[in-house]
Amino acid sequence: MAHKLFHLHKRPSKKTGKSIYYVQFFDQDGYRLSAKSTGQSSKAAAENWAYEQIRKGKVNIKKDISFSEYAKDWWVWDKCEYIKRKLARGKSISPAYVDSMRTYLTNHILPYFGDKKLQKITPKMIEKWLMELREKPSRQGKCLSPTTINHSLLTLKIMLQEAVRFEYLPNNPADKIEQLSENPKEKSILNIHEIKNLFQDDNINKIWGGNLRHYTINLLSASTGMRLGEIQALKIGKVHPDFVSVHWRWNRKYGLGPPKRNSYRDVPIPSKTSFYLQEMINFSPFKEPEDFVFYGNNRHTPLTSDEIRKVLYKAFENIGITPEERKVRNISFHSWRYFYNSILRGRIHDAKLQRLTGHRTYMMTEHYTKFNITDFQDVLKIQEEFFG
Repeated sequence: MAHKLFHLHKRPSKKTGKSIYYVQFFDQDGYRLSAKSTGQSSKAAAENWAYEQIRKGKVNIKKDISFSEYAKDWWVWDKCEYIKRKLARGKSISPAYVDSMRTYLTNHILPYFGDKKLQKITPKMIEKWLMELREKPSRQGKCLSPTTINHSLLTLKIMLQEAVRFEYLPNNPADKIEQLSENPKEKSILNIHEIKNLFQDDNINKIWGGNLRHYTINLLSASTGMRLGEIQALKIGKVHPDFVSVHWRWNRKYGLGPPKRNSYRDVPIPSKTSFYLQEMINFSPFKEPEDFVFYGNNRHTPLTSDEIRKVLYKAFENIGITPEERKVRNISFHSWRYFYNSILRGRIHDAKLQRLTGHRTYMMTEHYTKFNITDFQDVLKIQEEFFG
């Protein structure tokens, strides 16, 4: 007996009040695929529509695979077709980002959806999964944070949307699933008195133990808003008398890579920061343009982020900020970026500020705005007020 090609059934239409025929094509194993509307109200017309889809090659008769089978190579750098397509189209995607997405998939998505048929995943199922994640303890024994859950949901949405694009699914069951509300602890910044105490020249021995390198690292971040990885990756050839060129970012696992979201930029530096950067270069045993300003155990690796944070937190203690207070105020190395943004916001045009920080909130504004380093004299004036 010949294998049936499709099955028809009627569904009432809310718009017209009439019934519309839906078609379910069969895969190679004889199982029905997800239903599609034929747009026809008569069975004969619906059959003709279905046969026409088959004749034109528009029916993708794919087996209803399990989610784990579909997810096999997802978020694996050298195997994932999604990543390859992104890179081929010039999209910015980093190995570290891919690693994190694979972690969400492995730890939070596959345990729930792995054995389920891809085409059987429903919005109700996804909602149930989200609620169960809220009760799932992390390795520290606490419940997963809403941020982790939302990142897991985003990972799933991307994967299911690609399944739609390649006709494994007629629609994305996660498309209308809302994220959980997040209440991240607000990052705070040091007050002016604390900042002047940290960066007063006379206090370098007292506060920083005479360690000019760590003093300069933090001065550079506070006066430019550069990210920690961007400072680690700063090379001698990218340091100029009145600005630095942000061209690289350091990752402890993957080494050198482009700055976040390819935010290459030139950032002006005040005279004090310029002086201490030059001191670092003058006393460095490595003098080549490609050498790191803040080298680590050798010329090929910079100081580690752990060491930089450790010395900074010790400096905090030396000005009276205990570890407990630091945690309550949520002050970290990244607070310098908040500080830089805060002192400039409202005093220069937002387009300039976005360009300096590498933020992409107003993407089109940045796209149509071009700046030369000489356009930032107003920034230098503000920087000199705090660090000059």
